[in-house]
Amino acid sequence: MLSVLTNNGGNDKLYLRCKEYFERDGVIKLFFRGRWICMITDPVIVKEVCLRTDAFPKLMFDEIIPNSAFERHFGVNVVHSNDDVWKRHRRVCNPAFKTLPIHLFDKKGLKLIDVLEKVDNKPIEVRDFMQRFTLDILGIVGFNFDFNSLEDQNNIYVTTYNEVQELLKNPFYSILHLDRIPFIKQLVFRKVDKLNNLFEDIIKEKRKSLAAGHSNGDLLELMLKACENPDISNNQMLSDTELRNNLAVFMVAGHDTTAVALSSLLYLLAIHKDVQKKVREEILSELGDNLTPSVEQHASLKYLTMVIRENLRLYPPFAGLQVRVLAEDLKHKDFLIPAGTPIIPFLYGIHHSPKLWKNPEEFLPERFENEHENYSWLAFGGGSRMLVEFFILVLIFLFW
Repeated sequence: MLSVLTNNGGNDKLYLRCKEYFERDGVIKLFFRGRWICMITDPVIVKEVCLRTDAFPKLMFDEIIPNSAFERHFGVNVVHSNDDVWKRHRRVCNPAFKTLPIHLFDKKGLKLIDVLEKVDNKPIEVRDFMQRFTLDILGIVGFNFDFNSLEDQNNIYVTTYNEVQELLKNPFYSILHLDRIPFIKQLVFRKVDKLNNLFEDIIKEKRKSLAAGHSNGDLLELMLKACENPDISNNQMLSDTELRNNLAVFMVAGHDTTAVALSSLLYLLAIHKDVQKKVREEILSELGDNLTPSVEQHASLKYLTMVIRENLRLYPPFAGLQVRVLAEDLKHKDFLIPAGTPIIPFLYGIHHSPKLWKNPEEFLPERFENEHENYSWLAFGGGSRMLVEFFILVLIFLFW
């Protein structure tokens, strides 16, 4: 939702237009699709939002935009769920996200290097390459499926995926209520169903592969194995539709966000030669000529981790955390926000607040030499709902 609200001008423009109110009150209100919503930058409220999931449950797609492409594609999943439903999804997804198959990154990483080396004396569209690279990686890591976008970005699998993602990112679809026009809705649903069917076929093939004794450690495989855990009762397992929903949200959460983060990271390193030099020296010191680093070597790259975190502070991959709804009235300063009001923690405003950060517009990786525990850095959320969000941070680190 927030990407729609901020599309006209971007997060920086919205923040600058409303900076006086964000810094003074920590909250502004906007009118969207017939209702008022509040955008929050006050870290005290944001901390409550992240920790008190009973008082600030997530707003589901069927409540925000019912019978839409979003609801049809993502449904209920580990990100878009509350209470016992969320716990059921998390019980299956958690083992998969905690056991990231690092070895599956190597081949595509080397392929990217090979493709870039063939670009001779021409400008490189970094965002495009990062989009293609991350799609290939996520397909392999997620369910051992090669989209082959780096070498053939127009094949049917890539176009099917990209058509749906472009549709979901199109602000006019929501703002102008195009989803209410029957023939447009039918066209949109046809595209979504095509991608949903692709994911469902992948799940069926993965079940057959596991039954035949094949294994490569991708996330879908780990989720299917978690469903077969004898400690999980039948009513706690995920159906194929629920597994598909989790694949869909895993792809959208990890694809565009990681591509954007990698692109901005390369930009910052290009204009800050001193930081680039330190990162390069650290990597060469730890890895040498080895282009397939181990888990232990990744953990030793302290300065690179600081650079990535500072990149995510300046350019958070999400404009805001998922929409929540107040289960009770919220009193804040001289305001009372009534129960039932949708609220969004606005990450860009939090990450650029001079109250929370010294010289917030400067690129200073050293500010992350120490942890920030006051909810001033929330690139991927906080509290108990950081499962997928932290996973994306790891993806960015491994892609790099």
